[in-house]
Amino acid sequence: MLGAAIVITAAGAIGWIQASHYAARPRQLRQLLIALQRLETSVMYGHTPLDEACEQLSAQVPPPLNKLFAKAAAGMRARDGHIQTAKSAWHAALQSEAPHSALKSQDVRILYDLGMSLGISDREDQRNHIRHAMKRIEQEEANASDEAGRYVRMYRSIGVLSGILAVILMY
Repeated sequence: MLGAAIVITAAGAIGWIQASHYAARPRQLRQLLIALQRLETSVMYGHTPLDEACEQLSAQVPPPLNKLFAKAAAGMRARDGHIQTAKSAWHAALQSEAPHSALKSQDVRILYDLGMSLGISDREDQRNHIRHAMKRIEQEEANASDEAGRYVRMYRSIGVLSGILAVILMY
């Protein structure tokens, strides 16, 4: 009986872990959307340089997205006389931090596209690019919420049921 309980619990835990990945994506997309709104406000109304705005966001955004903004800000600052462009710093931060988040490749692609236009135009153009990225992220968030609604319950149930099936097959 103890072995059966352990098997069912382990299989259920695996299902819950898989479900948590689907539940994390909409939450992180919402956090990213809020961060981009703050970035737009900082750039447009606060006249904050991009590296400072990213540094401020790294303190406001919860993990793991805070590391993305912190690395981007650090990349935009001078190190040993070498300053990266906003584009290259953003892309390097995405490359190193995106795998540690729940973001899918299409989400990272939106951020990559945003990075192509960061720091190369005036504030108004920056605002347009940020808003375009926000609209695309809103669409992905809606898709992710639908996906989470379908798959979270399914993975949780499959985890427990596969544990029960394994126990039945063992006896």
